[in-house]
Amino acid sequence: MTNLEVTSETQDGVVIVRLKGFLDAHNHGLFRECVADHVARGAKRLVVDFSELVYIGSSGIEVVLSHIQPLRDRGGDMILCGMSPKIFKVFDLLGLPALFVICKDAQEALQKAHG
Repeated sequence: MTNLEVTSETQDGVVIVRLKGFLDAHNHGLFRECVADHVARGAKRLVVDFSELVYIGSSGIEVVLSHIQPLRDRGGDMILCGMSPKIFKVFDLLGLPALFVICKDAQEALQKAHG
């Protein structure tokens, strides 16, 4: 079984979800529950920080894709940041950079979320 740590905090009205480890079919529920909980509680702006993520499978990408529209429907957005070249390549091969704002790090993502 692969390990995944999911933590979240709110800074100035922006939810930051941090992922650490491996995100795959066995543990994507942790990520889904965290994001879904914030969306259900009315979050509008959400940053997903991939800086400590080693691997992402299709289940993890599905979590990201399934929650972006509810945020946009309420005038918000999801911003992705901290992707390693390996993680970015997965998103790029799927054409996902066209759908998301992708930032270098959490600081840049927070600036985009407020701008």
